[in-house]
Amino acid sequence: MLVLDRAHFDHMTGADRALQVEVLGLFRAQVDGWTAAMADATAWREAVHTLKGSARGIGLNTLAAACEAAETSEDSEAALGELRLALAQALAALEQFAAEAA
Repeated sequence: MLVLDRAHFDHMTGADRALQVEVLGLFRAQVDGWTAAMADATAWREAVHTLKGSARGIGLNTLAAACEAAETSEDSEAALGELRLALAQALAALEQFAAEAA
């Protein structure tokens, strides 16, 4: 599975590089809030659900799949660990994309 589905991202943004950079900046700006909420025993599912939708919207398929797995997992701690790994991979992919777009 692709970490960042560039064809999907191009489709969603009309392949407008300036818009893509802006969208990725907004996504990265929200990561800290989602990460903090995932540490909250009562708010983590909502944060994961929101993150899943945002990830799907820009083509971060691996991250969206990890979010979905976390939402339905019986072992939330293990699932959130996997999700954090997927998030780190997604952020690395976004950095690579941004560097190529520059």
